[in-house]
Amino acid sequence: MNILLSNDDGIDSPFLRILAEVISENHDVVVAAPAKEQSWIGKAMSRSGSVQLEEVASFPYLAYKLTGTPSDCVNIALEHLCIETPDAVVSGINVGHNAGLSFIASSGTIGAALEGALQRLPAIAASMYLDPEQFKAIGESENPLTKQMENHVRAAAKIIVSCLKDIIKAPTAPYGIVHSFNFPCRDIEKARIVKARAARTISRSLFNRQGNSFQFEYHPLETMNSEEASDRELIHGGDISHTVINFNSLDNTT
Repeated sequence: MNILLSNDDGIDSPFLRILAEVISENHDVVVAAPAKEQSWIGKAMSRSGSVQLEEVASFPYLAYKLTGTPSDCVNIALEHLCIETPDAVVSGINVGHNAGLSFIASSGTIGAALEGALQRLPAIAASMYLDPEQFKAIGESENPLTKQMENHVRAAAKIIVSCLKDIIKAPTAPYGIVHSFNFPCRDIEKARIVKARAARTISRSLFNRQGNSFQFEYHPLETMNSEEASDRELIHGGDISHTVINFNSLDNTT
């Protein structure tokens, strides 16, 4: 398989590096990722200004960092960087989950996968739940991954490759479909993969006000009700959620 890999945490994300390593063991991979973190940016594109490209020599395969958004990276890679059309686009592994409608609509990880899906390619967005302490440690440490965390991410990457094979072989047309996988950060090898609907999360204030200045400040989202089959419930219970985000259903009037 030929796989295009991107993310929204940036080219230096250790989660991206591990996923690229695992995919490249048996498949060809091209990496095109933002030069810096681009979380919460959805499927934004850089309409103004220019996007700068730089090849990253520290990867043992073709890898590029771009000054644009995750969707910019995928669009530019598909049209200008990939020698052959990839068999699929994979985005992730995101540092933190993307479970629930509010996260799905905001996620640059999912936005990158959607860019591939809109070019009629099979697309996967992969994310991993972290508790607040784990999330903070990864963001602040120069050597953020413990051996245990590295093993969790590697196990998730192997599952992604396995699922990717099945998704590519599926007889249904991939246009506009993103397969979103959310992993727990424990016992991934023993976890079930469960098809799940996106939790109905309610957005509240995400900004702290100081006079006329507003600073982003994340607060946990409220869920409309407890749904055992939702992606959020599954990852908190130790399972892997698989949510099929079908943008073709947006024109469903029934």
